[in-house]
Amino acid sequence: MSYLTGTIFGPYRLRLAGTYTLSVAETVLELMYPFTIGLAINGLIEGNGIISVVPLVVVWLSQTVVGAVYQLIASRLVAIIYRSLAHKLVLSQRDVATSTSEVAARVDMVEKVCDALTEVVPLLLSGVVGVVVSAVMLFTYHLHAGAVAVALIIIIGLLQWWFSISALDLNERINTRRESQVNVIEKRKKTGVAAHFKAITRLNVRFMDIETGTWAIADIFSLLALLTVLFLIAGITVYDVGSIYAMVTYVMTLTDSLESAPYLVDEGAHFYDVSARVAKKMTQ
Repeated sequence: MSYLTGTIFGPYRLRLAGTYTLSVAETVLELMYPFTIGLAINGLIEGNGIISVVPLVVVWLSQTVVGAVYQLIASRLVAIIYRSLAHKLVLSQRDVATSTSEVAARVDMVEKVCDALTEVVPLLLSGVVGVVVSAVMLFTYHLHAGAVAVALIIIIGLLQWWFSISALDLNERINTRRESQVNVIEKRKKTGVAAHFKAITRLNVRFMDIETGTWAIADIFSLLALLTVLFLIAGITVYDVGSIYAMVTYVMTLTDSLESAPYLVDEGAHFYDVSARVAKKMTQ
């Protein structure tokens, strides 16, 4: 968290940490489904009866309770943050030569920040937790499968690091254009309007091109990882049906989480840039 974003989220740091801890717990419980379903499959095949599904039922109900509590707490906390930030932002502009439309646009930015707190941040946490837990579970089933998972994480992690640099730069340039959009519309100069929308669409297309390329490369590496694990499983006959199901599911969860990284990086970069802009306007 930078100094600027710390100024707006600092007062809520502990409450946000507690709220997102619940979000992480919900994700971890959800990631236990393949494991407990695998146990249920093996138990039912072996004739153990209803006791085989007890772990699945416990995990399922626990995830439901934790998820419900998280939603109730998160919605109230974000409402408090929105009310406080919007109030401070509007009042901070009283002694500044700022038009009503510009203030309204900045309040809209506050709303986007708060929307990101309930949508983007949980997705980012879920993606990270999904990668870590899936890799750990693959290690528990097969050492080589876990090694494949780690190799995939490193390769796509480096790819996303490169993409994140481009994403931060492009998001900053796009948001700068959007922030000046009110002035462009108010002036209604033909050349100015044309130049503005031409620039913003060019930046958006460039961003999508980079995001699509990153996703395509990540998708190819994910396919190679899945095929490698399938061949590993096929070469070892000691695995039961439930374990095979769980391993394949964890590989798919891992690859899905990694493939969604470009979108998450995009949303994270946008969230960071907008939050910094809101904080900057409030401290002016």
